[in-house]
Amino acid sequence: MTQQYDTEYLSQAIDEEIELLLLDRKIVVRKPSVVWRDSPLYEQREPYREGRWCGFAPAPLPAFRRNQRDAGALAIKHALSVRHDYEECTVTVGYGTGRRGVTEHYGAHPDRDAAIMAAITRAAIQMLTEQRDEAAALYPTRATSRRRPGARAKTTK
Repeated sequence: MTQQYDTEYLSQAIDEEIELLLLDRKIVVRKPSVVWRDSPLYEQREPYREGRWCGFAPAPLPAFRRNQRDAGALAIKHALSVRHDYEECTVTVGYGTGRRGVTEHYGAHPDRDAAIMAAITRAAIQMLTEQRDEAAALYPTRATSRRRPGARAKTTK
């Protein structure tokens, strides 16, 4: 039995889109209060120099789990390969060399397109997370103090 486009499914989809946008673009995104299939996500802008808050940008961000065109652009951008297995009713999205990939069953989603978009989004999240972790392991940085300089520990002489 396939799942329906209910509020829980769409909320999970929007959460994954926000996670992907945070990994990919390093931006701040607001989750809409009312969730439906065409709910737009907006980018949070910096405050004005006068101290007034600018709010959210009027241009909607890509909906990778809800729009086929955005999911296809994501697959092309990150060189993701999509493979269908019609006997097992699954779609596998792979990346890189080796056997890394994400497999989604058609029955866990409302339709095949939703399963493909979910697999593409989850594979991109997994790939970007692995790249972030590898970069952190290869280039460890010293923990910088974000406090004011006067609050740092003093050395005794």
